Amino acid sequence: MSLSDIENMAQREKDEFTRCCALLMAKTYIPMTTPEGKPSLDYSFIQRKFSQLEEYLSLSGWKLYNDRTLGIIYVSNAEEYNRLTLNKLTTQIIVTLRLMFEERRMNGISVYVVGVTVGELLAKMINELSVLQKKPAQKELKDSFRVLEDHNIIYRIGDSYENMECQIKVLPSILLAVPNNRCKAICEILQDENKEAENENSDEDTTDKLALLHE
Repeated sequence: MSLSDIENMAQREKDEFTRCCALLMAKTYIPMTTPEGKPSLDYSFIQRKFSQLEEYLSLSGWKLYNDRTLGIIYVSNAEEYNRLTLNKLTTQIIVTLRLMFEERRMNGISVYVVGVTVGELLAKMINELSVLQKKPAQKELKDSFRVLEDHNIIYRIGDSYENMECQIKVLPSILLAVPNNRCKAICEILQDENKEAENENSDEDTTDKLALLHE
């Protein structure tokens, strides 16, 4: 394969190629199914043009991966250009969802998608893991969910995030976003900080950086 293969694509295919490159940069993770459970056309196109995309992206320092077991195509960069700084609440949420995903996998539930409700998530965070003292403000909660949704870590099914019965689909990309070797350590830090939280500035001090990429 050479870059001339890209030049020889039909214009429609070139446009799709460009769009998928931009999508990978924006989302990091491309799952094989849509929120409705249908095969993803983006995933299919990237899979078909994998070698061309891989070579094209490598020119600017990006590496393209295809985890066929998890059904996730994703990118990473040696300079960590797709590293996302998460605030404390979003970090608490993603770590809790990661633990819930793993628990349900261990119980024989589908490796691909795990469903939880907003209420179940908050109960886990407050009552079991003790990474959160009380239910966050609704806007903060919605903003955190949207960050994870924007990077294809979760999908929302149906109701608004304001509803405690709102269903969240957790995608296997969460296993790449929060690897095993980081999950437990981050959870322990959050638990310690929750115990010691005594002043209003604690949120600023505990902002954690998580790379939404495979390490």
